[in-house]
Amino acid sequence: MKKVKLIFMLVLCSILIMGCAESKILERVSLVTLIGYDLEEENKVTTTSVIRQINPEFQSKVEVQSATEGTSKGTRIKVDMKTAKKIAAGQLRVVLFGEELAENGLNESIHTLMMNNELSTSVYLAVVRGTSKSILEYKYNEITDLGQHIYNLIDHNVKQEQTISSTTHEIARDYYSKDRHFALPILAKNGEFVQIDGMGFFSSGKMVGELPADDMLYIMMMQDNFKNGKLDLGLDGESVDPTKFKDKELQIAVDSIKTIRGIKVVNPDKNEFDLTVKMKCRLLEISSEVSTSDVKVLNKIEKSMSKKIESELSRILEYSQEINSDIYGFGEQYRAQVRGSDLTEEKWTEKYQEMKVNINVDVEIIRNGVFE
Repeated sequence: MKKVKLIFMLVLCSILIMGCAESKILERVSLVTLIGYDLEEENKVTTTSVIRQINPEFQSKVEVQSATEGTSKGTRIKVDMKTAKKIAAGQLRVVLFGEELAENGLNESIHTLMMNNELSTSVYLAVVRGTSKSILEYKYNEITDLGQHIYNLIDHNVKQEQTISSTTHEIARDYYSKDRHFALPILAKNGEFVQIDGMGFFSSGKMVGELPADDMLYIMMMQDNFKNGKLDLGLDGESVDPTKFKDKELQIAVDSIKTIRGIKVVNPDKNEFDLTVKMKCRLLEISSEVSTSDVKVLNKIEKSMSKKIESELSRILEYSQEINSDIYGFGEQYRAQVRGSDLTEEKWTEKYQEMKVNINVDVEIIRNGVFE
């Protein structure tokens, strides 16, 4: 019995000691939750940090500090001089890059992030319109902790499959690949809020183009399999019902989208690929004039959707080839499927811009509304 009591007291003391140690650590450090980088004149970098300060009563306040130097490490030293506590980057959740810096290249920035053993591989990376400093230093009426807010904004939309996932792990994988480029979401300030405004395409570490947020789902369809997306479409109404929708566009909304993407090299000599997307979805909203209980009408809707999505995928892929940004993995598939391809980054750059892709989308409506 005495031994049991002794063990219990030792465990209790250990818990109390650990609790005290943790509180002292939090009191002595400043937690960086978000960092923004901007390019300045003479190739200098401005770092803007969102810092959470925690007092002994575990109440916290958020402050924003910025500094300009020749390297990101140099700016950290300057920011350290402005804070009363040691800066800890272990709670960093998001890294933002100003538009000009992204266009000039993120090679050094990404390399520096990869070398920092304090950072988690789940940190999100994103580009901001204008400068990150202007977004981070703005006094928002509705946002108390901007670092946490922007993290939740990106994380929520990634989980809802509304935007691409851009963690340091995923970007590093594409960055160090010879056959694939990476992409980052673009954030913009909209009044008192920050929103996802588009997606930036990168090639050789530089942002070479962008597309609006409305195109995000089509981009993700070509990148990988889809599990639970949502989409609004404007279909050729005449192809569904020429008597009711002649020369009119038929607006529909679908959700519960699940896709299976396939990329196959069909003719290596002619650099020809087949891109297939098999899609299952639920019809959520459509004009009341359309009889969705009619199987023939549903088949027409499916065919019209397939044609529309094929057109959108083709448009986006052509744009990607023009700016030479292969974020879809065609180069990886070419190397994997063509024996003895001896593919180099330079060779694939030429092949990618000249490749022919046959796009085939097969849409199946598995449920119609909530009453079926």
